[in-house]
Parts: sequence; structure tokens; C-alpha cells
Amino acid sequence: MQTHILEETAKQLVAPGKGILAADESSASCQKRFDSVGVECTEETRREYREVLLTTPGSEHALSGVIFFDETYWQTTASGKPFREFLKERGVLLGIKVDQGLVDLPGFPGEKLSQGLDSLPERITKYHTAGAKFAKWRSVIQIGPDIPTEECIGANTFVLSRYARICQDHEIVPIVEPEVLFDGTHTSDCAEEVMGHVFDMLFRTMRAFRVHLPGAVLKTSMVLPGKNSGLPIVTEEVATRTVRVLHEHVPSELGGVVFLSGGQMSGDAFNNLNAIAKMGPHPWGVTFSYSRALQDPVLKQWAGNRGDKELAKHVFSRQLDRAIAATSGNMKREGSHDTFVTSGQDL
Repeated sequence: MQTHILEETAKQLVAPGKGILAADESSASCQKRFDSVGVECTEETRREYREVLLTTPGSEHALSGVIFFDETYWQTTASGKPFREFLKERGVLLGIKVDQGLVDLPGFPGEKLSQGLDSLPERITKYHTAGAKFAKWRSVIQIGPDIPTEECIGANTFVLSRYARICQDHEIVPIVEPEVLFDGTHTSDCAEEVMGHVFDMLFRTMRAFRVHLPGAVLKTSMVLPGKNSGLPIVTEEVATRTVRVLHEHVPSELGGVVFLSGGQMSGDAFNNLNAIAKMGPHPWGVTFSYSRALQDPVLKQWAGNRGDKELAKHVFSRQLDRAIAATSGNMKREGSHDTFVTSGQDL
């Protein structure tokens, strides 16, 4: 294990003033998003849309890395340059999603386990040879009546730890993502308690499998009440609870912490990150690894006028500006609602 390489990559991923674009939506997830904006979901339309994101001028100054789905990892720009080469030339680190989705955990209704561990050594070798510097593996923890169980948390933290060690043996920084889902009717108290327990089990297991923590990154949701609870998302409370659970349950030697937006509206995701940043300093670099929070306004703009890719890129650039300001706690607080921009409107 080349620990110095892992540590340097982890530092780059959470460098001040930068964040990670999660462009790792599966084809099935893209289908849902494209259906919502009335665009046919094909390999070519997915490539076309992702090219808008990846070739936005100046994005290399805001992005430390991009997480790809396997399909996108091998795709090219319209001119034929592989996306991975395009980004490498601009100093953006290449990442790859390597879990292969969720399956039911046998005997535990309502609980899931991520799959793909058996084939990971061969796949991670292929991605490393093709330039990947980091990877991501997502597990999910659902809160509900009598769940999560210890068995579910234990099974998922075992898989995340084994994945992390396999990555590090191939000089790839693992992003471990034990997502506590936003779905449900739970309170913030419950979410904070579950998240703290998941972190305790995760890092205990990672140490047991001799994962080098300074060369690993945690991707986590924020502490939120369930979206069906009827409880409001209060920025100050979200930030206070999230910072508390991280400081109390995440080892200080970890390489970094990045947040997923987890179904929040863009405004909420940015406001909450901004408030978390203001509560620093933190023991580790803290930034975003957003998908929908960055992309939803861009997707709507692109779908509404596919002939004007420059306007869609302008919208993405604006989203990146908001996100970067939030990582330093300097973003002006804003509303939760995303806007759809048409030609001629003020951007």
C-alpha cells in the first residue's frame, strides 16, 4: 500500500475551494431523470448531457474530481476525446462508482445490502490502469419501525471496509458512503442517533481490516428529519446536529468528509453546507459531492433548449459558484427552489 499516494489524493479531493461532481447515475436513474424532463434516455443523449457538464468552461477551477458510472468512464466528447483524458488534462481527478447496486438483505425486510465485492479486484485493476484515482461505494441505511438492525449495519460496514481495503491496495482512494436515507417519518434526533452508531461501526470495522484512514474519504448525508415526517428542515439545526455527530464519531485522522445532497432541493443543500462550513474549523477537509443539487437546474435547461448548450453550461457554472461559496461559509443564504432559465433571462 502506497500510503503517501493515498493521502495526497485524499487531500486533493477535499482541497479548499473545490468539490466533487457525482456524475455516476446508473442508466436506470438517468431514465427517471430524463423522463421527468421529456428527453429520450439513450446512450447518446446521456453522453451529450454529460458532455455539457464536463466541458463547462472554468469547471476545473471548482471541481477536484468527478465520479463516473462505468458507461461514462469510457465515453468521449463529440470530437472524440475520452472524457477521462479531457479531465486529466485539466487537473481534475477521475473517480468511478464500483458498487453494483442494492439487493434485499435476506431475512431482514426493508433493509438492503450493496453488491459487487466479489468482482471488485478485477474491476478496480481495470479502472486504475485507465487512470482512476478514487472510487465510490454506496450502501444505504433505512430508518423505520424496528430498523436499522445491527445485522444490517454490520453487513454494510463490513462490505464498505473490504471495498476500501481493496481500493487502497491498488493505490485508489476509497470514498465510503453509508447513506442514512432521507426517506421516512423519523425525527432529527433519530437520524443523529442512527448516523452516530453507523459511523462507530464503520470506523471500527475499517480499522479491523487495516484501512489507512488518512487515505480514505467519508461521503455522508446530513442529519435531517424524514421527508415524510412533516418536520421542517431548519438550516441551523441541520448544521449543529451534523457537525456534532461528525466531531463525536468520525476519527480526526480521516482523509476528508464530503456531503451528498440526499434528495434535498439545491437551495437547502447549499444553505446547509454553508452553515456547516461556518461552524469550522473541522479536523478534516469538508466539501460537497453533489449530483442532483448541482445538476437539476442544468438538466431542465438543457432539456428545454438542447440547441443552446452554452446556456446550460452557464447554469452549471452558476451552480458550481454557489457550491464553492458554500464550502467556505461565504454563500448568501437563498431559497430552496430551483429555477428554470430560458434564453434572455438574467442568469
